Amino acid sequence: MPGFVARHWRKTLIVPPIALGVALMVGMASGKAPPQRIEAAESARPARVISVPAVDLQPRATGFGQVSPEHVWQAVAQVAGRVIEVHPNLKRGAILPKGTVVARIDPTAYELTLREREADLRELEVREENTRASIAIEERALALASAEVDRQRRLRRSGTVAQTTLDQAEKTLLATEQSLQNLRNTLNLIPVERALAQTRLDQARLDVDYTTMTAPFAMRVSKVDVTRSEFATVGAVLAEADSIAVAEVEAQLTFQELAPLMHDVTPSTMREAVSEDRIGAALDVDAMVRLHAGGAVTQVVEWPARLVRVSDTIDPQTRTIGVIVVVEGSYRTARPGVRPPLVKNMFVEVELRGRPIPNVIVVPRLALHGGYAYVLDDEDRLVKRPVRVHALQDDLAVIAEGLAEGDRLVISDLIPAVAGMRIDPRPDKAERDRLIAAAEGRSEDTAPDATLGMPSGTASRPALQVEPAAEPDAEPDAEPDAEPDAARRPEAGR
Repeated sequence: MPGFVARHWRKTLIVPPIALGVALMVGMASGKAPPQRIEAAESARPARVISVPAVDLQPRATGFGQVSPEHVWQAVAQVAGRVIEVHPNLKRGAILPKGTVVARIDPTAYELTLREREADLRELEVREENTRASIAIEERALALASAEVDRQRRLRRSGTVAQTTLDQAEKTLLATEQSLQNLRNTLNLIPVERALAQTRLDQARLDVDYTTMTAPFAMRVSKVDVTRSEFATVGAVLAEADSIAVAEVEAQLTFQELAPLMHDVTPSTMREAVSEDRIGAALDVDAMVRLHAGGAVTQVVEWPARLVRVSDTIDPQTRTIGVIVVVEGSYRTARPGVRPPLVKNMFVEVELRGRPIPNVIVVPRLALHGGYAYVLDDEDRLVKRPVRVHALQDDLAVIAEGLAEGDRLVISDLIPAVAGMRIDPRPDKAERDRLIAAAEGRSEDTAPDATLGMPSGTASRPALQVEPAAEPDAEPDAEPDAEPDAARRPEAGR
């Protein structure tokens, strides 16, 4: 018994320390202040914004295409013969003035034929004179034969001559009439024979002319396939050349890009313009062709152009239509090292400008997101507003519905863009100024940025602007004063 009590008494000795520890912990917990609750504040996303402008839009459409000559001439041999002369400058790339004798075929055989045809015509003239003289003689003989028949008839009635004598006189009369009729038939056929002889003579003269091949206009040789003493067959192409007076460029544009240029053109005006090939005048469109020459400094060369027609088909791949502009006198205004001529297959830019459209809402094209524009409400919260685009022009979007002048438009690319999110607006005046300058067709050099929708401070490559071509004074087919270096080296202008 005493042993049992001693063991339980030792176990109870651990209770006081445990109780003391619990008491201390409760006391410390009761004396500590409760944790403070912190409300989470709403953060604002920084974004660039502009005030939506209403401008006088300068309709503009830009496309690209390759230069081609207005006319391509082939020196086709129209007569056969040995080539006895080839112009010393008939070489690829050479420029030949109008009227230059490109090649000559031996004309000896054709000149002999010409003299023969001339002799045939003179022979007809002599035959006509002889026939007329013979007719005059036969008419006199006919008169005598007719008088003799009358005399024989009177004698026959009086019984002085026999019937056979009268018959012989009548036979002579008939023979004379037959001879006279033959002569008159021969005379009537002479005009027909003369016309045939004249036709053969004209053909012979043409054959002689065909032996000489002459440049029909100022041209640049693109292909040579003839040498002296070579025999040329009829239809053989001896050389090819391109006209240099006028260059054509066919640029591909979409219907949406062309729409602003035709905003006030009536259907009747369009039909009249197409029928009379005056589409450029009907649309009141100015055209410009530009060459962007690469290098350390971008060089831009410009030529004034005219819109002359629209292509007859739609490109099946790009669904675009070709507009054709012409540039006159690019070779006359060429300056070596500064201004190249428009060379065949040169890749250039074509810009068309129409009449200004007043009070138009324009925004950067990159500020649109699948038919929506991001704008801010009075509390700087994001609103996704549906918009309808009337037309696209370069990096601009012309808005028909959905935005008004003065709306605050977000031009930053927000990811993710949640409707109602708070925005910290950062007005971008430089972007807005450049947007207005681009819409009004003013030079973008006045704006700090070169690409709509790009952040401020993003600089473009410097460009060296070369003055447009002056109006030429010489005739289109006049011979150039000198062949420019760029004309001799087409690749320099690319």
